[in-house]
Amino acid sequence: MEVAFLAPTTNAGDSARVSVEAVVQSATKLPQTIAAQGPQSAAGFGVKMAAVASCTAAAVGLASSRKRSKTAARYTTQTILPSLAWIKSGVKASELQPKQLKALTLAGNDVLIGKTEAGALFCVGNLCPHIGTPMSEGADVIGDVIVCPLHGSSFKVTTGELLDWCVSPPIIGPLTGLIVEKKNLLVFEVRQGGLLGTGDVEVLVDTNAKKAYEAWYWKGLLDAQGKDDGTYY
Repeated sequence: MEVAFLAPTTNAGDSARVSVEAVVQSATKLPQTIAAQGPQSAAGFGVKMAAVASCTAAAVGLASSRKRSKTAARYTTQTILPSLAWIKSGVKASELQPKQLKALTLAGNDVLIGKTEAGALFCVGNLCPHIGTPMSEGADVIGDVIVCPLHGSSFKVTTGELLDWCVSPPIIGPLTGLIVEKKNLLVFEVRQGGLLGTGDVEVLVDTNAKKAYEAWYWKGLLDAQGKDDGTYY
């Protein structure tokens, strides 16, 4: 009996699976080979079966190891540092009218580009810090203040400063505000690109924001189970 080991291919997982299949197929042919060769081959049967079992275990272990390595590389609970970069929004300031809002996702950040009543360009987080209501779904811009469409929380678009917290509807709005800590609205630096500001609006965002959120999520999940060892498997 011959056991052939396949050379690595571009897909390590596929190579490992093919190796296992080759070993299993060879093992199933052993009884037929022994019957054809006669009693003299029976003495080596145990040795050959031991070799087959060893090769199978090695191939399965390789596939499992590669799978864990791939998963570990994808998820982490390590601290992810910010990486700021100016990202083009694909929107020109001239396309926006005063009080108009445009929601976008830039490098994993939900942002809301708009203009004040006076026509000044601004960019804030699109999600209200109360319960994550999208501001783009009906928020009002009054002067340089933006008002959440759900519970009426209002914020300065220039600084994100909280002005009113969950003021509507009466009774219900204030009650919902009691269960969440008061927070300011996230504000992003914004500029007009191109010559003399004729290009796309550009926003300064953290390009690692999505990775940082995922790390925070997995850390919390694993901490709750007492399994946080720095990586997720």
